[in-house]
Amino acid sequence: MNRQERTQIFTEQIWQWYSRHKRELPWRDLLIEEDTQRAYQIMVSEIMLQQTQVERVKIVYKNFLSSFPSIQDLACASNKDVILAWRGMGYNNRVIRLRDSAKSVVKNYNSFPLEMAEIQALPGIGHYTASAIRNFAFNLPTPCIDTNIRRILHRVFIGPENADGTWKMSDKELLQVADAALQEALKGGDTKNWHAALMDYGSLVCTKRSPKWDICPLTQAGVMKAAYKVPTISPQRRICKKEPGRMVGAKYIPNRIFRGKVIEELRDEDAGLSVNQIGKNICIDWDKSEHTTWLEGIIEALKKDNLIKASGKRLVLAE
Repeated sequence: MNRQERTQIFTEQIWQWYSRHKRELPWRDLLIEEDTQRAYQIMVSEIMLQQTQVERVKIVYKNFLSSFPSIQDLACASNKDVILAWRGMGYNNRVIRLRDSAKSVVKNYNSFPLEMAEIQALPGIGHYTASAIRNFAFNLPTPCIDTNIRRILHRVFIGPENADGTWKMSDKELLQVADAALQEALKGGDTKNWHAALMDYGSLVCTKRSPKWDICPLTQAGVMKAAYKVPTISPQRRICKKEPGRMVGAKYIPNRIFRGKVIEELRDEDAGLSVNQIGKNICIDWDKSEHTTWLEGIIEALKKDNLIKASGKRLVLAE
């Protein structure tokens, strides 16, 4: 079977599967017709989905849009406003960059930009998020790679991932495969539904750890090169890439987890907290003499990111 035949069968099978299993994405029931507002909603959704499960995003997404109904509302919001609205999402830098993107659009454009280069120039917007905005908000066909799409395309056209979970083909090369598949897929539907279909398929069937080969139509059609061949990835922590952090008891906890805990503590403390109070609240093994310097390093990084600030001897959320 040559690449063109595989691509044709692949797109046909995905479209057929999607017609029976279409799911709701966080933004689908809230979209309106006006271009900039639609793009704004997609941008919020995609930034939220970058490192957070869909079910949690669905709840926070609606509340966030209630707080900031338009891109103009978000552009005018303070750091503290957006951090409070981001409760439960983690990776709080995301919401600062999201607000800064809204500021940039309002300041520099009459409506939401359409070109990839312009969208990618917005703070915190990479190739995938820019592509998603074009595909979902404007229905402009744009090949893209996210976690699910990478996994599906690689397994169908290249083969299984390596034993350590890495991929044999780079994203730059895989984008060419994605583009060819997209051009074929457009014969059966539009780009926004095609990419939604791939994401749904990756999360429901062609999953990372336990792909459902027995109900996989791509396997049944003979186009899935990785069928029954995906290696069992060793749970050897890729956390041991040595992400900064420290041992708490027998468990290694990355600093990013503690960063999130600091923000959570300050969300409900208008008067702020001291370094020692924060340490007691977020560390079950808190030892002032042993851990203060380490925690102050985390706090300084949060200040640098404009997430928190000093108010006298206490720390509060940044304005």
